[in-house]
Amino acid sequence: MTNDDQSLDDFRRSLDDFLQDHAKKSMPEDPKVGKLYNVSLPSNFTGMQVSVVHLRSSTVWATGANLGHFRVPPRIVPKPNVTSLDIVFSNLGNWSSYYYNIPNYAFVTPILGFSAYGETYVRGQDGHLTSSVTQIELTLFKPIMVNFPSMWLPHGKCVKFYSNGMTKITNMSLSRTCEVWGQGYFAIMVQAPHSSHQIWKLWVVGIGVGSIGFFLCGLVLFKVIRFVKKRKIQNMEKESEKSEVLDTKYVGHSRMPCAFGIRTQPVLENDYFP
Repeated sequence: MTNDDQSLDDFRRSLDDFLQDHAKKSMPEDPKVGKLYNVSLPSNFTGMQVSVVHLRSSTVWATGANLGHFRVPPRIVPKPNVTSLDIVFSNLGNWSSYYYNIPNYAFVTPILGFSAYGETYVRGQDGHLTSSVTQIELTLFKPIMVNFPSMWLPHGKCVKFYSNGMTKITNMSLSRTCEVWGQGYFAIMVQAPHSSHQIWKLWVVGIGVGSIGFFLCGLVLFKVIRFVKKRKIQNMEKESEKSEVLDTKYVGHSRMPCAFGIRTQPVLENDYFP
């Protein structure tokens, strides 16, 4: 691991510590099991949503849990073994690209994350027990299902930023759903040329070009119909002119009717003149 990678992991780990610290402050001393508590964040983190839930390890082991975007299967083993879990959920919203990015890819969903914490006890040299809340590992026999109901694209790639620093990209197993095998941060993304913003721009350009093309086609069709109609009228005028009883001739620039020539010449009754 390079120094840059180590610095990035430390940067992301500081986010986990920050969210867990505020989650702990937002919970009462005796939290209700299964109740979701909203976590208050500083005003400069507007757009990020965080919540926390308190669960008993025995319940999660027996039945699993349906926790909003996350469907946790049964038979989960926490390490170290603790009697209860505090699971912190986060929606990074418009902070997603600030903390995470993949070259040549663009997120089409906000990044969703969850981290599990438990209270562990350590006996000191004086014999007294001291407790501390630490992030714990989860041993899974089935994957956790992460659902993204707000995703509008039918296909994409699941990107998984696990807490151990590993990043993994896979296909979606189900529509708008990713399978994950640990805690961390997860999203759906597409290749950068097909990012949601660029797709929207292509839609707008396509609609504009289509509208202009439709207008031009309509204009051309109107011109063709008008031309055909005009030619038809001209042909009808020519035909009517051929069938006229009176002959016509031009006087100046005007066409005037003209009578036919007289076929029978007049004849006098007597050609004798006195």
